[in-house]
Amino acid sequence: MRTVKAICLNALDWKEADKLLILLTAENGKIVSRIRAVKNPKSKLKAGAAPNCYAEYTLHEQGGTSIVTGVEVIEQFFGTWTDPVKNLAAAVVTEALERVTAEGVAADSEFAIGLRALFGINYGEGIPYVYLLRFLTELLSETGIDKDEYILPGHVKSLINAVMNAGEDELGCLDYSPSEVVAAVQWTGRLFRVAGEELKTLELLKQ
Repeated sequence: MRTVKAICLNALDWKEADKLLILLTAENGKIVSRIRAVKNPKSKLKAGAAPNCYAEYTLHEQGGTSIVTGVEVIEQFFGTWTDPVKNLAAAVVTEALERVTAEGVAADSEFAIGLRALFGINYGEGIPYVYLLRFLTELLSETGIDKDEYILPGHVKSLINAVMNAGEDELGCLDYSPSEVVAAVQWTGRLFRVAGEELKTLELLKQ
């Protein structure tokens, strides 16, 4: 038995009542774990079986399979489920983290910037996509992509620099429209393609 703090990146249906969770931990990267009977409305583990959930998961190994037997929710990020813009921004975060991390490989930085992004998207006073833009830019750096090596439109480069240089309290005060921020986010998506990663969720963003 072991206990890990993890972000649930994905929850996939498995058989009639179970799910397979893709969990991201700082120490061990991704963990694929089965959570039983979680589709039952009365399941005590149900809260931990949804993307964006940050929780302490108790895991047991059974026949080479990781099984979730306990969940203590730390943060549910409810705003990312009730607000469509926050929901989409958070979905990009979890998709990106799932794509660039690996099982058994420490992901301290990715875990930290992902968690900060979810807190910003959920609670921040700025446009949710501002926190997403900062996250994607930081994640690009973690994957070895230096944005300064590529030609970006002047207004996009200016916005990215503003976001990266702003303090947490200043992000909500940046004088950019939602459409400008979305355009910059979409440019970071193009840079992810350079790294061989296609972020499908970004296709849903509208300027």
